[in-house]
Amino acid sequence: MNVRRVCAVLALLCVCFLSAAAANWDKNDIEIFELQQALEQSEGPGASFYSILGLRPSASQSEIRKAYREKSLEWHPDKNPDVPDAYKRFERLGLIHKILRDERRDRYNHFLSKGFPKWRGTGYYYSRFRPGLLMVLTFLVVLSVAVEHTVRVYNFRVNQKRIDNLRRSALALAWGSWFQTPKDAVQGTKAKSVPAQKKVRVPLHGFVDLPPAPSASAGPINWDEEGQKIRQVITAPTAVTESRCIVDVMVFGDGSMAVVDDESGEWLPIEPLTEADVPTLQHTWPAALVRRFMSSSAAEAAPAAAETEPPAAAAAVVTTGTKASKTSTKRRKRV
Repeated sequence: MNVRRVCAVLALLCVCFLSAAAANWDKNDIEIFELQQALEQSEGPGASFYSILGLRPSASQSEIRKAYREKSLEWHPDKNPDVPDAYKRFERLGLIHKILRDERRDRYNHFLSKGFPKWRGTGYYYSRFRPGLLMVLTFLVVLSVAVEHTVRVYNFRVNQKRIDNLRRSALALAWGSWFQTPKDAVQGTKAKSVPAQKKVRVPLHGFVDLPPAPSASAGPINWDEEGQKIRQVITAPTAVTESRCIVDVMVFGDGSMAVVDDESGEWLPIEPLTEADVPTLQHTWPAALVRRFMSSSAAEAAPAAAETEPPAAAAAVVTTGTKASKTSTKRRKRV
């Protein structure tokens, strides 16, 4: 699993999500909100641009024009002298007709299906919780860090298991199948001594079917049985031939080992991965970004400091030149 590829996918998802979540209300949206709010206050909760015209949201433009003409005759202030706010009601009908005839109709249909925000103090907000831009950014950063950290820890565990299997396979070939048996355990076939060093050929990731190291927490350990399991694996006819990559490993008497580098021919030590090597949050991209920024700032500050101080050679030249000029003056006076 590639960490960079996962982070790239997350970054792309972040951009797509932010582009959809970072939209602000424009003046057309505010006009629609105010008109809808005034309509509900006048005609009752649930009233919409379509309901007062007696239409459905899927109505055609011709149906909207026809319904508007009929409603404008019905709501005209001259025909409703006793109706309070008849003029405002008629004016509101005209604004509704304009919105339903232009591109703002799609925006109104969107809010009609998704819900209209409510006015609270300084602007329009949804009554239900909707995260802001800062919260969305924070969530995405935390999510990307969590995913990257999880992938790094997963890759570490895989490599830790492979290296441990390689080391145990090499020890089994170099010291015998009972390499892990304690000295005080009774085992007649266990090697009495280990060579100072021995070169063995091992599959790159060790033997596939090699049993894991016995755990004391599982109860009493039958070391004879554990040794027989390892012997069966390393002496199987297809144990090495099925592996595509075989490496030369030098095993030393203290348990350390090294593998030969095919390109340089040098021996590279094979060190086990311990819990101290587990990736932490310091290995994630925000921490790496901060370190890179600090290193670049330090690199920029170094040349600036060097420019303010004269070079030692230049100072020496200036000093020498001053001394020489004084000597020449003294000689001219003597002459």
